[in-house]
Amino acid sequence: MYNIIKSSIYAILRIFLNASMSFSYRNIIVTGYDKIKDRKPTLFVSNHQNTFMDGLALVKVAKNINPNILVRADIFKSKWASIALDIIHLIPIYRKKDNMGSVAQNNEIFKKCFDLFNQGKTLLIFPEGNHAIKRFLRSMQKGPARIAFQAEEENNFELGLNVAPFGLHYTNHPKRWYDLHIHFGEAFRVKDFQEVYQENPTKAQKQFTAKIGIDISAEMIDIKWHSEYEFMEKVRTLLKPYALKWAENNRSIVHAENELVNKIADQLQDDEQKSVVLQENTNSYFESVKKNNLTEDYIAEKPSVFKLFFKATGVLAGLPFWFVAKIINFIPEFIIEKKVIAGVKDITWHISLRTGIAMFLYPIYYLLTFIALGLSIGWILAGMIVCSFPLISIIMYETEYHFKKLKNAFIIFKKPQILKQEQELILEFKDLLMRNK
Repeated sequence: MYNIIKSSIYAILRIFLNASMSFSYRNIIVTGYDKIKDRKPTLFVSNHQNTFMDGLALVKVAKNINPNILVRADIFKSKWASIALDIIHLIPIYRKKDNMGSVAQNNEIFKKCFDLFNQGKTLLIFPEGNHAIKRFLRSMQKGPARIAFQAEEENNFELGLNVAPFGLHYTNHPKRWYDLHIHFGEAFRVKDFQEVYQENPTKAQKQFTAKIGIDISAEMIDIKWHSEYEFMEKVRTLLKPYALKWAENNRSIVHAENELVNKIADQLQDDEQKSVVLQENTNSYFESVKKNNLTEDYIAEKPSVFKLFFKATGVLAGLPFWFVAKIINFIPEFIIEKKVIAGVKDITWHISLRTGIAMFLYPIYYLLTFIALGLSIGWILAGMIVCSFPLISIIMYETEYHFKKLKNAFIIFKKPQILKQEQELILEFKDLLMRNK
């Protein structure tokens, strides 16, 4: 009976989650999932940059499965939290640094994972062990290898366990209405390591761990020059409009950016003098961007009067909807932004909290609004009005998005020297890349 109730609640929550995520991200770009969606059982492995949202991303995309997700055990402290998290398929994993009970408790968790695999189900693990916002892959932990090999060993390597690496990229980690990229690599079977494992388990685990690290890195933006991370992040932002044209791997903007930023890093690490010059020029350019109130993700192109007029017309057309949406959504947004988000210092939690709270708060708020309107103006008219709220909200987000673009274009129109500075810098990086060919 519990499993039936659990499945029903999960199915309902998933509907609300999908809706909430549709209002969190402007675009969710997915590649590669079709190649692995029918493989079962499957161990998914991914980079971990954005707390709960990383797991929710797989739930959103993998519509044909109900993924189970390993998460740190400290969120299971209370009995009710444990029940709630079990309903949404979260499984605790105990880490030494958390000082929660004995790590030996993980043996029971591992057995639960093995049972899931034996039932042909899926599991998601974040091999880095914790989350961090910077765009590079941190050291892989040995947990995924242990679980994968023990699961196969218990089944004499006849389980057929698949491993599916994928990469996550957020164009803006904490904020709403930016893009989310989810790119799946080539899946492989744990059985491929059987011979090595039976000869030397430690060697097999190291090879397995190294492989998932390489495979995840290929599907995300992995800035490998860690000592100059801030500089390379600026380079990535600068070259984004040109990445798909310049990169050989143009499967997506993420793959293209990843290729370019690491090619440039390789070049500059071998040419210290050139590195110093480009860092100075890049920092100078981004100081100009900040000084003139441009957003760093603006598209550097010469704006025409016609384009400015067209963009301004679109923004003006959306402005009435923006005002209406701000009024309609004032109460839930005040609760989310002022009462919750404002008190959370770790910005990697912001979008997860926005999405999670909104999936409950907005349906309740809209239902109460519908009842209040229905009692006063009639149920049909009330239903039509409330059903228009989501569309009006989307128009509000789009108006804000295009207003930002319009503002950037207007600044560039008034100060073309910024565009000139950008173009000179772009030519320097292009010349650097051409040397490598």
